[in-house]
Amino acid sequence: MTSSELEARDGGEEKLPPLRSNARFRLLWGGSALSVMAERSSTMAFTLLVLWHTGSKSAAGLVGFSALLPMLVMQLPAGVLVDRWDRRRVMLVCVAGRALAIGSVAVSLAGDEVRVWHIAIVAFVQGSLTVFYQLSERAAVRGVVPPQQVSTAMAQNEARSRAVNFVGHPASGVLFGLSAWVPFLSSTGLYLMSLLTLARLRIPHKKRSGKVKSARGMREEISSGLRWVWQRAYFRSALLIIAGSNLVFQGLILTVAVMVREQGRPASTVGLIMAAGSIGGLLGAFSGGWLSSRLPMRRVMMYAHVAWALIMPGTVFLLHPVTLGILFFITSHIGAAVTVSGMSHQVRITPDAMQGRVGSVVMLLVSGASSLGALGTGYLLEGVGTRGTLAIASGVMALLAVVATVVFTRPGAEREDRSAQDEASGPQRELTAGPPTTMTLRRIDG
Repeated sequence: MTSSELEARDGGEEKLPPLRSNARFRLLWGGSALSVMAERSSTMAFTLLVLWHTGSKSAAGLVGFSALLPMLVMQLPAGVLVDRWDRRRVMLVCVAGRALAIGSVAVSLAGDEVRVWHIAIVAFVQGSLTVFYQLSERAAVRGVVPPQQVSTAMAQNEARSRAVNFVGHPASGVLFGLSAWVPFLSSTGLYLMSLLTLARLRIPHKKRSGKVKSARGMREEISSGLRWVWQRAYFRSALLIIAGSNLVFQGLILTVAVMVREQGRPASTVGLIMAAGSIGGLLGAFSGGWLSSRLPMRRVMMYAHVAWALIMPGTVFLLHPVTLGILFFITSHIGAAVTVSGMSHQVRITPDAMQGRVGSVVMLLVSGASSLGALGTGYLLEGVGTRGTLAIASGVMALLAVVATVVFTRPGAEREDRSAQDEASGPQRELTAGPPTTMTLRRIDG
């Protein structure tokens, strides 16, 4: 399904200019593309640096945990603050802060110093600022595009992320092969380019009335976001199930990196396997709208997890980089289609004043588990090896497929799908309590 078709579907009979003619969206999209490229490239380089310079699987897991821990501890307060602050300024500060943090690693490595504690701290700082940036960017979409084009914009954002992965992962491996500090210097430069691009962006900032900046006020606002999500039972179930699958896939990425090193292959091989997944994800981002327009969310969730459960055992036996690349291609294709629909749905049905809070709850549930996946996988690899770890991951995915099938074939799931459609087409208002609605996922990602 093309962008114009998606816009026609979202906008009904109203004719709108395509997003490519929207200057503000182009600046947001382009500046974020540079930022995502820098973040993904440096995150991949963290794993390669620790594995190839220390050989410690648990140390690699610890650094991965540090990079993803902000998904657990920063999401909820970040959501409240993003709703309070000017979202453009938040993005600019986050990009500048990440440039300084990653630049410090490049300087340290240029002096031939590799300190795991330094890398872990920088990974945590970058991850924390990325949480603020992602919530601000997603909420800012509604400020730069008409409501009828939100689905199209979210699809293009997901396609951008997948395309960046395709370039960033192998590029990080190649640059790391030149010298350990090169990918970090490259990421610093990309962050600076992103900063210059986003500085030209103007986003309407709506000041919230009656906001309370006390600790109690923050707790109340966090609670309102949690209640909003919790009252939508099948939306909540979908998020928890996806959290489990994200945990598995985060562990799979680290396991593949360890496997490549044990096979004596160059670090660039890891990037190429990830690039295959990025190609699948890019295609999945484009097909997400087509899929979600034909299947309700409950079936998308069920079919996706059953497919993943059938694919995962292949990683235990098919260990050649080519076959692993094919498996990553398929799993990422499915995952991107789910992500586009989910992000679009959440943005469309959430009141603007609650975008940050609700988005933070969604990201906490969906991506927060990834940090535990990285940490746990590091120790699993030390204890049972790569094949044992992959076998456990396959078993967990099979269990998730069973749970998804049971949950989303119950009668209440269909009723909630229909009520979500009604809510998405109704007036937007800030609710902290109300009738449960959920996920029709008009288009659907740690």
